[in-house]
Amino acid sequence: MYILGLILLLSTTFCVRSKLRNVAQADGAHVGPNDDSTDIISCPHHCLEQQRSNHSTKKQNGHRIFYLVVVHNNRTLHDAVHLLRAIRDPRNIVAIHVDQKANDLIKNNDSILHKEVKECSCGSIIRLESVYNVKWSEWSMNLPTLWGLQLAVTEYKDQWDIFINLSGDTLPVYSTDIMATVLSDLPYNFVTSSSCETGLLPTNVYTFPSYWHKRAHYTQSDTLADPIFEHIDQVNKSWRNTTIQTYFGSQWMILQRDFCSWVVQQLGDPQSLASQYRDYLVSSGFLMTDETFFPSLLMQVDEFAQSLPQLGVEGHLLWRNGSSSQIKAVRYERMDEHVPSAFGCVPLNQRYEVPNDTNVDQPRPWGPYFLGVYDLAGVRDSGALFLRKVSSLVDHNMVNLFPVKHSSLIPNISWPFHVELSGKPNWERIKAKMMLAQRQAAAHDLSEQDEIAEDIDEEEL
Repeated sequence: MYILGLILLLSTTFCVRSKLRNVAQADGAHVGPNDDSTDIISCPHHCLEQQRSNHSTKKQNGHRIFYLVVVHNNRTLHDAVHLLRAIRDPRNIVAIHVDQKANDLIKNNDSILHKEVKECSCGSIIRLESVYNVKWSEWSMNLPTLWGLQLAVTEYKDQWDIFINLSGDTLPVYSTDIMATVLSDLPYNFVTSSSCETGLLPTNVYTFPSYWHKRAHYTQSDTLADPIFEHIDQVNKSWRNTTIQTYFGSQWMILQRDFCSWVVQQLGDPQSLASQYRDYLVSSGFLMTDETFFPSLLMQVDEFAQSLPQLGVEGHLLWRNGSSSQIKAVRYERMDEHVPSAFGCVPLNQRYEVPNDTNVDQPRPWGPYFLGVYDLAGVRDSGALFLRKVSSLVDHNMVNLFPVKHSSLIPNISWPFHVELSGKPNWERIKAKMMLAQRQAAAHDLSEQDEIAEDIDEEEL
């Protein structure tokens, strides 16, 4: 009877909650974490004003940003809706590249992302295309970035100041006005972030221990010499030899316009240093080139090597005027926490795990891992400008909170030190187990009754 009572109680609870949800949806109310938070919402008033004024001719302060957003599956397409809402602005251009493996999601121009772009551009120029089939860790990882750079430099020349590429499951920490102001005061080329092992500056491959996979791969365990390229010096129009040592950074970058223009110009000349280095990486079959191509090139050109981030004594970025900021990372991201790092750092915090029965793709063992509210203290302390991975399907609170207008608005919530979080109860599964137990108990009772009847029959005989 106890099990039967619990089953009836659970069934009643499910029924009531379902009815409440249907009523809430009919009224257009917010119904919590299980709603589809990427439904088209009413376009904010300020966006409607911008659209009516044809992208607005009003002068706005700060940097104009060319954003490249990369989408590779259904989850990141839905997450990109939240990202778009956070970065659309008359100052900004947004190019969205959808991996050809996910082209079915957009081929009819009726995806949730298409609808958001059509209904509410908020004055931004927005491009959504599917061009490349990207294979993880291969050279093709660079192709969407190069496509975005080509667009920015050739088709939207002089309409932007800084180039930023982001995964669709990224969010800016701050609002568009704050980001425009902050980035205008950071005159650097960021080809990495302190959330990576490489820190805020590119890391020479020989800085890693000899056994570390990055060094072992690119130097073939210290048996492969650094490549030497004979190329055309585009300044002096003469041939010269240049040795390139490998530097590691990140796939996700913040680049100044002059460096972007240089890369596009170089790749347009097959005899240039950048073209020869690209061909070398492709023909050699090196992995992780999305982490090495841009940092290694930047470090070879004195003009651009001098544009690397300048840091104060405490590791904070320096503003344009040389004063210290509170920024220790341009992107907050948790990665490589499955083993101690190459330099002996040991991760201590828990992290969010994705249940196997959800539709969310599992992170690789080395990450990046999904972020949630317990990571907020880390985001706040880092001073980061962007955070990744963020998904409404994992922790909708992050999508509801960011972007903010000031770091003081980020709650100082951190992971508990001495408490482990339990798994999420699955009441449907619990109910099914209870019903199975009840059936087994009933069958057991019938079996006992049959045995008693047989005993009676034997006594009577």
